[in-house]
Amino acid sequence: MRIGISIITHAGQNIWSNGIGQHVYHLATLCRHLPFVEAVYLLNCGDQDQAPSGVGDFSHSVPLIRLSEATDLVDVAIEMSGVLDPEWIARFRARGGRVAYHSIGQPYAALVDHTTFGKPGCFVGPDRCDEVWLLEKDAAFAPMVRSIHRCPLHIVPLIWASTFLDETVRQPDGINFGYKAGTLSSGPATAAVFEPNISPIKMGLIPLFICEEVQRRSPEHLAHAQLFNFVQLREHPTFSFMLDNTDLQKVGKVSVHQRDYFAHVMARGANIVVSHQIDCGQNYLYLDALAGGYPLIHNSPFYRDVGYYYPDSDTEAGAAQFLRACREHDQQLGAYKAAAATLIHRLDPCNRDNLSIFGRRLLDLVSERKRAA
Repeated sequence: MRIGISIITHAGQNIWSNGIGQHVYHLATLCRHLPFVEAVYLLNCGDQDQAPSGVGDFSHSVPLIRLSEATDLVDVAIEMSGVLDPEWIARFRARGGRVAYHSIGQPYAALVDHTTFGKPGCFVGPDRCDEVWLLEKDAAFAPMVRSIHRCPLHIVPLIWASTFLDETVRQPDGINFGYKAGTLSSGPATAAVFEPNISPIKMGLIPLFICEEVQRRSPEHLAHAQLFNFVQLREHPTFSFMLDNTDLQKVGKVSVHQRDYFAHVMARGANIVVSHQIDCGQNYLYLDALAGGYPLIHNSPFYRDVGYYYPDSDTEAGAAQFLRACREHDQQLGAYKAAAATLIHRLDPCNRDNLSIFGRRLLDLVSERKRAA
């Protein structure tokens, strides 16, 4: 079997630009380890002829090809990062090819955010694929997605590896990444908030309020709160007025920044991550933080057994977990890292369970076409 996975390319692209780009390469890794897979290609749906920067050896091991080359070169096309051209899909399926749409972003938000907030988006033919794969975090939306796409739907596991973190750390200039034992025991925390702030499902307001609650309860435990992806919000009068009336702002402990890469921010001295999501509980940010041994204050029920979990949008509970991390993280660092390693092993693209699940999906996808013929 020969597999093509769609990827979008654009000028100035970096593998850290978004999680879905990394997910493409993790899935490619998994597919390359399946015994019945002969070759894996990336189907280029963008305007560049090279892979994103920062992919390391992937640029040689997984070829990037145009759709015009792929028609007779692949048996299964998986739409992920880039939207496959509908006319190409029609020709590809007519000759016997199979198409799976692997949805990574939350499907409801993907429809609502663009229309509600007047942002560019797209909605292509709903019957273009043979089946849809959803992550566990989006299982609640399975009936809606099944109705839209009019084809079978399957829940598949999230896969992840520290590949790109490792590549970043290996660069010649190097970075001082990874939690340093004793950091929180010897001084106050520097918190970092990374939510993209382009959708209500991943906004940094709850993390800001958690840091504000920490400042009110125990100011000696918080040195500073860094808010990334917040610059555009600073210009909005509602947010600006709210921020200016926080205790954090009054004592100069909060700053807003443009987007920056996680590894670089943490290497510059941030030592605790505060996060929040709504129905988007499988997030690469959490895994980056856990892999680095950093205390992660989060509300993801999928990872309630790792990091420092608070329920729903409970800022008081989040602040309590923040302060718990300040008190206990260094004492429990070994157990914390062990729990994180267990989770990361479960998500590994080469984990036997993950290989089995995706392998079965691919074999069933092809065999259904053969039975129909």
